[in-house]
Amino acid sequence: MTTTTAQPPRTRITDEERPPSNRAMKKVWLLENLLFHQGTGAQERDAAARMLDRAVAAARKSGQAIEDGNNATGTWHGYRLPDVRYGSRYEQVKHLSTTEIAKRIRADIKLARKVEAKLGTETGSEVAVTDSLAALATMPKKIKVSVRTDYFSGGSSIDVRVYNLPEKGWGYIEETDMWGKPRWVEGPELSAILTALKEIHRAYNFNGSDSMVDYFHVNYYGQVEVDWQERP
Repeated sequence: MTTTTAQPPRTRITDEERPPSNRAMKKVWLLENLLFHQGTGAQERDAAARMLDRAVAAARKSGQAIEDGNNATGTWHGYRLPDVRYGSRYEQVKHLSTTEIAKRIRADIKLARKVEAKLGTETGSEVAVTDSLAALATMPKKIKVSVRTDYFSGGSSIDVRVYNLPEKGWGYIEETDMWGKPRWVEGPELSAILTALKEIHRAYNFNGSDSMVDYFHVNYYGQVEVDWQERP
């Protein structure tokens, strides 16, 4: 009589909804989707399991293994990838295009600018405004904010630009740098506005980049900045 040793249950090492970026782990992801799918037959499942073992071993050997269950960390050619930081609203838009995300950013900015009462006031849609967005509620009406998208071979970007400051130099103050030379920097009022816009901009993003080694991993690129052009 022969006995068989029970195999421990497999644990998925990739995120079912988010394919890995490198080729080796993409193969692991496809095989795991097959292995863990309820509709996969027993014979096909056994074949997938055997192929998966080889695929994981190959990924480890090449230094491309990512095995934390959500692709947040791993290694790439022996380099430890940085943790991925997710924005507070990323889960709401992870399947949306950059264009759709930009629409949400525009709506958030418009909503924040409408709020004139104290923090936490309901706006009619039961949306509470956080402290950092209070600056947008009191922002001078002359100031315009644009949200533009761009698509390119390496991904996409959302740029937020602030136009039409009330007057030349508005929002900036003069200070002395470490060498005793004067320079102009953002004052408290303008700084609060830009900080609020940056918070909205990154709320739908994720960032697992390391600029020290030119490794960039984001949902979208882009920045928040002042543009000195006048807009109608």
